Amino acid sequence: MNTSDITGKNVTVLGSQRSAMGAARLLRHFGAKVLVSEFDADKFDAEKRQILSDIEAEFEFGYHSPDVLESDFVVVSPGIPENADIIQKIRSKDIPLYSEIELTSWFIDAPIIAVTGSNGKTTTVNIIHHLLKTAGYDSFLGGNVGVAASEVLVDSLKQESTKPIFVLEVSSFQLDNIDTFKPNVAVILNLTPDHLDRYPSLTAYYESKLGMLRNLDETCTAVINRDDPELSRHDLIVDESRYFSVSSPSGGDAMLAEGIIGIMQDGEWSPILPAKALPLPGKHNLSNALAAVASVMDFITDPEILAQGLMTFSAVPHRIEYVGKIKGIRCYNDSKATNIASTEVAIHSFPQPLWLILGGKDKGGDFTTLISQLGASTREVLLVGAASDIIETQISPALPTRKVDTIESAINYCLDHGEDGDVLLLSPACASFDQFENFEVRGDHFRSLIQAHEGWTM
Repeated sequence: MNTSDITGKNVTVLGSQRSAMGAARLLRHFGAKVLVSEFDADKFDAEKRQILSDIEAEFEFGYHSPDVLESDFVVVSPGIPENADIIQKIRSKDIPLYSEIELTSWFIDAPIIAVTGSNGKTTTVNIIHHLLKTAGYDSFLGGNVGVAASEVLVDSLKQESTKPIFVLEVSSFQLDNIDTFKPNVAVILNLTPDHLDRYPSLTAYYESKLGMLRNLDETCTAVINRDDPELSRHDLIVDESRYFSVSSPSGGDAMLAEGIIGIMQDGEWSPILPAKALPLPGKHNLSNALAAVASVMDFITDPEILAQGLMTFSAVPHRIEYVGKIKGIRCYNDSKATNIASTEVAIHSFPQPLWLILGGKDKGGDFTTLISQLGASTREVLLVGAASDIIETQISPALPTRKVDTIESAINYCLDHGEDGDVLLLSPACASFDQFENFEVRGDHFRSLIQAHEGWTM
């Protein structure tokens, strides 16, 4: 679709959160008539009213009017599930329904590197973004990473860019309603159970992720994790594939060999830097770095530039982020861990005695898997939020648990009972929506509580 196909069209945007507001802004930029329809009246505020008024978009909060069903097409927010009543009504009227990522891709006239997977997406897209900027590209980072892709695109149109590339973190929810979305580089990091409160089966969730490969052709490249056991079980038929690996005997286009990160170029091994020089700890971050390197090989061929980019990359907020020390207890913010597999990765990063804060909005995961991951060095698992009863039922008495009302209560309990050398880790394995707007707000809250505490030091 192009600008002329949008101008004058009646388009409804369902929802009013980050991606919905970005979609409305993008649609108005290209001349569509926009209605923002939000069923939850509590999500309406003066700031959103002002934004929508400024761009001359119509809006309704607290209901979905019949006008929605008169739309030429509808853009749906990722938080609205397929079984929602309004979605069923739109489907029954055969009105085209698209995600915000699909919409945005229509108007990006530059290469797109898109990254999906159950874990590691945010770190990987940030490394890619940093590598490209190090090499002199105008890299635009958006999607599920914190700024809507549509917002990034509209802002990019105001800039003069000679070497633009769009780096997009893409969730399964954003892939559920794609049609022509075709990134130049499509990265699949891994597949582990998640969002089982949203999808009818694990297979459905995996199919949503793998849907990003659906439209790829000979002009595109799929970047695949050769180490991931679930990906190896799927028949991924893509014209051009590139692999990354930390440990596979088959190696990859970007891989670890005898402790050295390197790439294969024209059949020749090109070393980049020793793995120990990577500023991010853990095997999972080594895999993320290799994924990023494999993703940019069409754009950066000089190993020295890749090495410079990797060595100067800083950790991503909310992903095993060190936020300070109190009474000798080191505190880490891993609020981005919204599923059990992410929490397992964080747990394995710490050999020290561990206080773990779990809980939030349950996504249908199996918390019993944490029993084997948390050994004798676990001090206590501190349970917060709506899922605390579910988690306690699954992991107690195998693990020492304590239910507390808030994150602040969990912090205080740890500081009262912990010892010098312990680690306090917020890695909830749950969504944040029971108590917080998103995982960023949850992580910021944790960080602010730690850094406001008497005796805090870095």
